[in-house]
Amino acid sequence: MPSDIPPGTVPPDSGQHWGPHPSASSYPSVQAPPVPSLAFGRPARWATFTALAIALIALAVGVVGWFRPAQHVNPPPPTYTAQQSADAKAKVCAAFDKVQRAVGVANAVPHGSDATGQLAAATSMRQVFDAGSRYLLMTLGEAPATPPDLATAVHQEASSLQEGVMGYLDGLTNSDPEMQPLVDANTEAANTIQRLCK
Repeated sequence: MPSDIPPGTVPPDSGQHWGPHPSASSYPSVQAPPVPSLAFGRPARWATFTALAIALIALAVGVVGWFRPAQHVNPPPPTYTAQQSADAKAKVCAAFDKVQRAVGVANAVPHGSDATGQLAAATSMRQVFDAGSRYLLMTLGEAPATPPDLATAVHQEASSLQEGVMGYLDGLTNSDPEMQPLVDANTEAANTIQRLCK
């Protein structure tokens, strides 16, 4: 029996059907999974806005902190025992007495009637005032337990001595009106120190 089937192929089974199986309609149909939309992989909008708001708040806090002056907390003042204060007072009072004696020595030097002698006496007094003011401030710095009222008077004494030296170097004398406030301040401070050092 001649055949139209090409050689090397198997003829189909006479009972085989190439169309859909008669019972195929009884099986549930399988559908392809839905293709995710483009918005599926994106974060929600509220999350983006929240992150942006947090970043803006952090930036604002950083800017305010940068320009806001830092608040310095002053440490509490140190406390000293009665013995420490007494020792400091004795040290400062001894330094004042030493300066007073140096002033007395300078005043005792004969001034002379010539210009050279007067210049030498004035120079000596300026040196005593300058060295004395520095010595008082140095001693006060080494005695932090000095009672406050005595420390204030010593500061005033040293300041008036230094201002007096500058006045003398500027050509002024104690009789000039510009020097009178300094002379009064020096006298008041020295009297206060003497009273407190008794």
